Amino acid sequence: MLLDIPLAGLGWSLPCDIWSVGCILVELCSGEALFQTHENLEHLAMMERVLGPVPEHMIRKASSSAQKYFRRGTRLNWPEGAVTRESIRAVRKLHRLKDLVARNADHSKASLADLLYGLLRFEPSERLTAQEALDHPFF
Repeated sequence: MLLDIPLAGLGWSLPCDIWSVGCILVELCSGEALFQTHENLEHLAMMERVLGPVPEHMIRKASSSAQKYFRRGTRLNWPEGAVTRESIRAVRKLHRLKDLVARNADHSKASLADLLYGLLRFEPSERLTAQEALDHPFF
């Protein structure tokens, strides 16, 4: 949800709910919340660890107040900007999304991972719509 809220200065939009559904599906699969943090930079670092880098064009569009989380406007200020060593450990223990699914799902791993990647795209306009998600082969 972080990239759809004012933290990144990109505003809120309906695909934020689709992102939330993706996070909930991961939690149902793994038994744990996907991004267990309340600290903004750590949250972004967790998102990058699980999903890959935040697209540069989104970083460039971020508000000036959100720019403090990035270096030279193109890269997350992590781990240099981490508040604590525990924060760094929390991020490092996370797995890529496909590996998380592979470790926790018994059936339809590839299909579930494909669905989740569609729901958890950084760029809201590229996320699956609710109808596209319901039409996905996983279901």
